[in-house]
Amino acid sequence: MDNLFVPLIILLGVFIQSLSGFGLGVVSMPLITLVIDVRVASPLMNLISLLTLLIISVYYRNKLEIKAIFRLVIASSLAIPFGVYFLKNIDQTISSTILGMVVLGYGIYSLLEFPLPSIRSPKWGYGFAFCSGLLSGAYNTGGPPMIIYGNCCRWTPEQFRSNLNFFFFCNVIIVLTNHFLQGNITPEVLQLFMISIPMIVIGLILGFSLSKRVNLLLFRKLVLILLSMAGLQLLIQVMVT
Repeated sequence: MDNLFVPLIILLGVFIQSLSGFGLGVVSMPLITLVIDVRVASPLMNLISLLTLLIISVYYRNKLEIKAIFRLVIASSLAIPFGVYFLKNIDQTISSTILGMVVLGYGIYSLLEFPLPSIRSPKWGYGFAFCSGLLSGAYNTGGPPMIIYGNCCRWTPEQFRSNLNFFFFCNVIIVLTNHFLQGNITPEVLQLFMISIPMIVIGLILGFSLSKRVNLLLFRKLVLILLSMAGLQLLIQVMVT
């Protein structure tokens, strides 16, 4: 039964990512850890992200600001090994609790629409990217810090799609390397990845087709509500087990 739910969760995450420019890891991870171990879910999501983000980055390549993103990738790469080590060596209950708190906190924070300051100095990006690298290495949820940074930089929707997807694509390569070195890419992970490939294709096609027809502001609010519910559910599951 778990193998049935995993591809459906992946379909949802890929669809949201290709439509809005973010959401694959943040949406999929809290949902997928409800049915499989977080130590399986994290490397699995990295394999799925590698394929998904490569295609999306090529699709939105015309709006990419590669010089601005490259320095953020370097800052993030320094933090990723610590995140992967944390995932492998910390108790799953603690890992799931932190993941639930991050997702729930980000969802509520974004829904309340607190005004964010405008960032002009690029130096701020290093701190946001480092935090993103920690979360990417541990849980594949490096989106919140970079989304906040993008909002502070007043990125356009096109910049969000191109810049964030390329940033996360570079991150995924580094994270996957660390997972491989840690021995986290198991036969179970590879099997689930192969099962999910058709859903990745369907999610991309749906997202690209609807990206110019959907009210993205309304869609993102629905995504944030879903995130908050997933984070809350994960915390409840930890408390009752």
